[in-house]
Amino acid sequence: MGYAIARVKITELDEYLETFGGRGLEKRREHGCRGVLVHQSVDDPTELINVFDWDREGVEAFMGDPDVPEIMQAAGLQKRPEFTFVERVAELEA
Repeated sequence: MGYAIARVKITELDEYLETFGGRGLEKRREHGCRGVLVHQSVDDPTELINVFDWDREGVEAFMGDPDVPEIMQAAGLQKRPEFTFVERVAELEA
């Protein structure tokens, strides 16, 4: 099972979350996304790190969807997300 980590820059958190949790959610589901955790930088509130339960193929299909650029613009993204793809290899206790 794959995960995608995306670093994004936004203009305003509430605007982002409204679009990300509405139209963005619907479109991600169309492309196989199973969930996401959204984290905000404590040093820069315009920087978010999203950890998606989503494989590379789904992300690539999503990013190629012609509806996505307008959704990202509505969410206030300052540029396209930067994705890193990872797989869990272990879960250890603290």
